[in-house]
Amino acid sequence: MSLYHHLDISNAEELLQHGNLVIPKKVHKDQDWTLEQLQEHLQWAVDIELYTIPFYMAAMYSIKDQGSEARRLLRSVVNQEMLHMQCAANIANAYGTELVIRAPSYGGKVPHLDFALDTPNPTEIYTPYSTAIGPLDVERINTMCIIEYPNWQSCARESNGNTDEYGSIGEFYQAVSQGARVLAEFIQGNVRQVGHFSALYPGVASMTITQDGKAGLAQVESLINLIVDQGEGLAEKKQYVATKYQNRIDDLQPSWDHFEKFSYLREQALPETYPLSFGNDRSREVQQILLKHFGEFLVAMNTVFRGGEAPDFAAIMYKVGGAIAACWENGALPVFSKVSTSSGAQS
Repeated sequence: MSLYHHLDISNAEELLQHGNLVIPKKVHKDQDWTLEQLQEHLQWAVDIELYTIPFYMAAMYSIKDQGSEARRLLRSVVNQEMLHMQCAANIANAYGTELVIRAPSYGGKVPHLDFALDTPNPTEIYTPYSTAIGPLDVERINTMCIIEYPNWQSCARESNGNTDEYGSIGEFYQAVSQGARVLAEFIQGNVRQVGHFSALYPGVASMTITQDGKAGLAQVESLINLIVDQGEGLAEKKQYVATKYQNRIDDLQPSWDHFEKFSYLREQALPETYPLSFGNDRSREVQQILLKHFGEFLVAMNTVFRGGEAPDFAAIMYKVGGAIAACWENGALPVFSKVSTSSGAQS
């Protein structure tokens, strides 16, 4: 059962209060996997995919020129992070996880990852950085590179000793893949599966888990590969997104993974962004409007990933995006929880 089972998933006010996240301990040996541990890892996967969405969206909407290369690249990443969240939730539901999706916390540590375990340590390369919500600037671009940083050691879990944390998203997903194989007998197909985005990726056989047990394992592994391939990749050498995982309809650079896109933006001149002007009544008003729409987004995600009626994703994201844009246009910092996100603390 989810550690959040006491929450009312229809209550936006409750979901906007970011509480203690599920923190799965690193599993070092395949034989040590239990179903509960895999479910905790899959809840975390949904947590971290959600974490990236407001962070990237806020930076994207801070750019004044809607047709700029930077904004278009960021939009492609945001759209894929929504897909990754769906994929992670579908896998979680196939293993019987009782998901709860609640507001992320910004300005502190990226949940569950210890980047110092990587060699080299990306926080020493991409500096200064900040995990606080903010405009597209040096600090935010560096943080994006850190989040999507590949594991240069071929995701060898043993290389990080006895630590309970993972050094990168790639290492984490390799562990999830191992756990999924060990516990393949628990896969149940057609359980609370959501199949949006299929039209953008016709080469992917299925965006959902439809088979039970070992027959469904290939589908689970395909979705894991999609997440990792589009995100940070796994190798030190420059690589490109596999053709079947490329969005060739509205992605400016469909063959680039997220790390490649952010690394490219880091080398370009920063686009003009909206300035902040704190304290006026309109600023506070648009922040409250954003909280309302983001709360509706959280309720909708909890509903659909628990088997409820599928919401109109386009309409929901349009409202959230419009509210983020209104914040920037009125000099207000976008907020995504009931706790202040304006701290500039580094993790």
